[in-house]
Amino acid sequence: MKFLHPSPTSSARGITILRVVFGALILIHGVQKLMAGHAAFAASVAAMGVQKPEIVAWLVIAGEVGLGLLLVLGALTRIAGFLAAIMFAGIWFVTEAGKPLLTDKAGVTAELLIIYFAVSVAFVFLGSGAFSLDRKLARQPGRR
Repeated sequence: MKFLHPSPTSSARGITILRVVFGALILIHGVQKLMAGHAAFAASVAAMGVQKPEIVAWLVIAGEVGLGLLLVLGALTRIAGFLAAIMFAGIWFVTEAGKPLLTDKAGVTAELLIIYFAVSVAFVFLGSGAFSLDRKLARQPGRR
């Protein structure tokens, strides 16, 4: 029955795995956009009718790279989760707002964005997990 009630250590390790994988996925999205070129991504943002697409494109790239890296490292995890949730909510608003949640297609409209948003919010509450810079800095002698 111990399996049904994981220890705090086991839960912290699970959070770490989720944080690292999630952060890496976000980071990869940002690096891919960066490698393809800012102009190409800005053009796709402009095609969505977004005002100031060059600025928005840089903000999304910086958000995905920066927040993804913070999450992988477990640095400022709660803040990174909060900012990532805002970013994914903004992306949802620009790309999917007004579309029905359920359609003829399999799955849910924007389900990946919904998952990314929910996981981001979860990190606001869960923190960084077992192995992180946040935890290492909190354990330094002389810090409270």
